[in-house]
Amino acid sequence: MFATLPLYVRLVAYFLLLLLAASILAPFVWMVATALKSIAEINQSPFTLPASPNWGVFAQAWEQGNFTRLYLNSLGITIVAVAGILAMCSAAGYALAHFEFRAKEALFLYFLAGMMIPPQVIMVPGFKIMGTLGLINTYFAVILTYFAWVPFAIFFFRAYFSGIPKELSEAARIDGASELSIFMMIMLPLARPALATVGIVYFIWIFNDFMWPLIYLNDQNLRTVTLGLMNFQGSHAALMNLKVAALLIATGPPLIIFLIFRRQIQSGLIEGALKA
Repeated sequence: MFATLPLYVRLVAYFLLLLLAASILAPFVWMVATALKSIAEINQSPFTLPASPNWGVFAQAWEQGNFTRLYLNSLGITIVAVAGILAMCSAAGYALAHFEFRAKEALFLYFLAGMMIPPQVIMVPGFKIMGTLGLINTYFAVILTYFAWVPFAIFFFRAYFSGIPKELSEAARIDGASELSIFMMIMLPLARPALATVGIVYFIWIFNDFMWPLIYLNDQNLRTVTLGLMNFQGSHAALMNLKVAALLIATGPPLIIFLIFRRQIQSGLIEGALKA
C-alpha cells in the first residue's frame, strides 16, 4: 500500500521518519559520548565526540555503584513477579474466556476497573498493610504489590483465549482430560505469543519501576537498580561522565531485551487485538 503512494508523499514520510529516529537516537549518542569524555572535556565541549575515549569509566561506575548487587536484587524481584503474574493472569484469563459462571462479566469489569486506579492512590494504604504484615524491607512487599497490578494482563489473556475455539477443550474433556491438563497441555502452548508479550512488557516495567522499591526497601542491600542509581547520582554529583555511564548501565539491559523481543511484542499485541 505504501509503495502505491505518490513519490513526494513517500519522500515526506521518509524525511519525517528520519527526523523521528534522529530525535530518539541523539540523546543516546550524547550519553555515550559524554560518558567517554573526561570532566575537563565535558566542560569545554559538551556536544562533541570524545578525543580519547575512556572505556574504563563503565567498569569504574559499575564497581562504585555496586551494580552487581543491584542487578541481582532487581532481577530476582522481576523474575519472581513476572512468573507469578503470568501464572495467575493466564489462568484467570482462560477462566473468564472459556468458563460460564455467575457474575463473570461483573468480575471482568471489576478487574478492568483496576486499570483506572493510579498507583499513587494506594501508596499509603499499601505501606500500612505491608507494615502490619511485617513485610517492610523485604522483597515480598514489592512482589506482592506487583501481583496487584494485573488488570492489563488479565484483559490481554482473556482476549487471547477468547479467540481459541472452545471445541478444543470440549474434545479434550470427552477424551477424559482434566481441566488442569487442558489448561497446561493445550491452552498454554497455544498462548505462547500472549505469554511472551505480557512477560516482556511486565519485565521491562517492573525492572524499571522506581516508586514501589522506594516505598518499601530502605535497606541498602535490598535496593534495586533504580534506587541504586538515585544514590549514585547524589554521591557523584560533580562527575558527569560517571553519572552518565551509570545511566547507560542501568538502561542498557531493558533496552536490549526490548530490541531483541520487539517482534514478539508486536505480534502478540496484534494477535491479541485480532482475537478480541
